[in-house]
Amino acid sequence: MRRSLLITVCLFAPVLARADQTIAGQWQANLGHGVIIAMDVLADGHWAGQTVQNKKVVAEMAGTYEQTKENETTGTLVFTPVRATTSAGHGKAQVETDKYELQQRGRVLRLATGNDVMEFHKQ
Repeated sequence: MRRSLLITVCLFAPVLARADQTIAGQWQANLGHGVIIAMDVLADGHWAGQTVQNKKVVAEMAGTYEQTKENETTGTLVFTPVRATTSAGHGKAQVETDKYELQQRGRVLRLATGNDVMEFHKQ
């Protein structure tokens, strides 16, 4: 009994340590040119997203993420796709590392990868 409890705690401990409530929610980014990204981020370290271009789904992904906080509003997110369906034009799903910043009392999530910045709004 004690051993199974220890194994259960060890299995779930990484999930609890890698994410928190600050970025959890339903987010949407309008990138222009008919491209919209909708993303559900769960406090348990899982996420799912869909990219739509000109009213056609070009990517659907789901996976896990790790959050490293710098402070209450900034940090780093590493999104790891576990399941993905993408069009040839979208390209293959891959691990993405973003610097994030929460703005407007947590209603806006800015994700930056290099010089690329996406602004998501909480739905």
